[in-house]
Amino acid sequence: MLLPRNGAFAYEVEETAASRNGCRCVGEAGLRGEARFGDVVISPPGSTLRRRMRAPTSFFFARFLTVLEPPIGCSRLRDVDRLRANLALLESTQSTAEEGRQGLEADMVVAHVINDVLIAVHRERARAGTREDALVRKAIAFILDDFTSPDLSLGDLARTLGVSPSLLSRRFRDVRGVTPIQYLRGVRLRRARELLTGTDFTLQNIAERCGYRSAFYLSRVFKAGTGQSPSEYRAGSRV
Repeated sequence: MLLPRNGAFAYEVEETAASRNGCRCVGEAGLRGEARFGDVVISPPGSTLRRRMRAPTSFFFARFLTVLEPPIGCSRLRDVDRLRANLALLESTQSTAEEGRQGLEADMVVAHVINDVLIAVHRERARAGTREDALVRKAIAFILDDFTSPDLSLGDLARTLGVSPSLLSRRFRDVRGVTPIQYLRGVRLRRARELLTGTDFTLQNIAERCGYRSAFYLSRVFKAGTGQSPSEYRAGSRV
């Protein structure tokens, strides 16, 4: 678990697949992006969490065991006051540790903060699931119907739905945990992987079927999203 205190960092969650492909990046929306204060980034056992600092950043890092099933990737907490209080408690505990007085109390504080954050994530996700409003459902349906269009943008999506881009992004992220563009990118990459492994289409053909104008641009996006070029991914899936 990573909890940014300030600053921002890019993150990417990779999981080790029990398959011939070895290590693969999960290209689903929410498993890569940028995290800042208010975000909770969780990477499951057996996975790799990569990060790159966007600005001077401090964050809380913890390895933990839990009977809960926390969502993988990045979750945005709405109750930032509660998070801020937890981080302040951790900082106070850290100061005590630096003074040489760390003990059972400090361990209990850390365990409390981890559990409280996990509970907050679960509660907010549960509430979001019950209020997946019509706007977000319509946005998802439009993306799934039109993701092959290279001209699809946040502005186009917002105009089609009759709302502002900022409102759409905020409501989409509140419900799904990612922005509409991150969701669109995940849909396109998932389709590209399916076509690379299940067909003999040329890379240009696959690019056009996934909403990209050229094989070159698809290669660049695919490499950034999965850590492999399309040809490497295709070859690895057919060994």
